[in-house]
Order: sequence, then structure tokens, then C-alpha cells
Amino acid sequence: MPDIDKLIQKMKRQPNGIRFQELAKVLEYNGYNMKAKKRNITQKFY
Repeated sequence: MPDIDKLIQKMKRQPNGIRFQELAKVLEYNGYNMKAKKRNITQKFY
């Protein structure tokens, strides 16, 4: 929990300096689940 508190304080002090992994960690601590986005990769040949 102290780690989460540190991240939240960092977000308040420096909102532009947050990495995605840090944001995900705080969200998961608060009950959110990260869901992988499906990528629709289609290759067209012309």
C-alpha cells in the first residue's frame, strides 16, 4: 500500500511524468482489470 500511495502522490505532483505501467498498477489496486486489446491485422494485397 505505501507503494500505491507514493504513485498517487507522484501523479498529483507530476502528472505528465507517469508511465503507463504505474497507472495500470494503481488502477488494478483499485479493482480495475486490464484487458488486452485485440488487434485486427489484415493484410491486403493490391
